[in-house]
Amino acid sequence: MKGTDNRQKQVKLLKGKAVSEFGGSAILSMRIYFSTYNLWAAEHFSKLAGEIETAHQGRSQFNLEHRVYIMNSILSATAFLEAVINELYQDAHDKHLVSLGHLDETVISILSDFWEMTEEDNKSFLSILDKYQLTLRFAGKEPFQKGENPYQDTALVIKLRNYLTHYKPMDLSEINKHSLDNMLRGKFLPNKMMEGSGNNFFPDHALGKGCAEWSLKSVKNFADEFFQRMGIKPNYQVVDMDKLAGKK
Repeated sequence: MKGTDNRQKQVKLLKGKAVSEFGGSAILSMRIYFSTYNLWAAEHFSKLAGEIETAHQGRSQFNLEHRVYIMNSILSATAFLEAVINELYQDAHDKHLVSLGHLDETVISILSDFWEMTEEDNKSFLSILDKYQLTLRFAGKEPFQKGENPYQDTALVIKLRNYLTHYKPMDLSEINKHSLDNMLRGKFLPNKMMEGSGNNFFPDHALGKGCAEWSLKSVKNFADEFFQRMGIKPNYQVVDMDKLAGKK
């Protein structure tokens, strides 16, 4: 029995790392936050699309590489938004307190219980934004006003993501426009690559660097304000993403 006791797992949290001891042997484990990767990816794809668009001259032209960068920037931005809230809940459930700042123990317990009742058993039907709103309420903080920014634009970015993710083709014309056409008009500068073309605003004139930049700014402003209200500094606000990407 004593030998079994000596092999029991002991864990110490050290700045986001866990040191586990098995029979005297130390094993280093690390917690990885994919939200940070997604945020950097959104910025990176937006920048690449911007370079193509800025260099474009002459007649309107569809460019597949440009379109793919725009789509992936939007998808990565919303993946960031979903990942970062899930990371908060998983940290609360695992009592990974390093990332939770001075969050009250009662709030951490509520978040942990809610996570067990929903996500861990795949029972959650909550939207991404509902999850943020509930989290603020659990912590006794003021939720976002749905008719105002940053909530309103973030909800629209998610609608755009849903269109790209669950795409179904449809014929578009001057009299048959996509519902996102009017929703997105005026939110950002149109795609320079399609300037002068008679194509519908959405998707061809909409899906440009302006849209990617707006999408990224919207979700990041939303996440920044959420964590400010919660009193937490998440991983993406702490690490130097350019350094991790070898840009420095």
